[in-house]
Amino acid sequence: MAGPLGDHWMRAIDEESASILLNNTSTTVNSKEAKKLLVKPVGSRWVFKTKRNPNGSTHYKARLVIEGYEQTDFSKTYAPVGKLTAFRDLISLVGRCGWNTDHWDIVTEGLNRDVDDDDIYMVLPEA
Repeated sequence: MAGPLGDHWMRAIDEESASILLNNTSTTVNSKEAKKLLVKPVGSRWVFKTKRNPNGSTHYKARLVIEGYEQTDFSKTYAPVGKLTAFRDLISLVGRCGWNTDHWDIVTEGLNRDVDDDDIYMVLPEA
């Protein structure tokens, strides 16, 4: 964050955080409540990516991801992925509406996926 692109990355983190809050994908538990739960939370980290827009400009993306390698029960998976049916629906909509498309950028894919457990506990990365 101390580098020349630090402001861009902070804006990207703010955008991702706003999306998480706007879509109501999580609730916060303080450390006192977490200790009572007797579960080991899984870590998380920020992943940063620089993307080129079709017009040649640069877009900076940040994603908050769970550290799946800390998972202890490997019979359950918590990594949502896009489904082929969603892609087919989008292609169908483009065709029906007569739109032209050459680039798609999915911002909040997989936010409402069902998971095996009722609750997954994650530690937020340090700022």
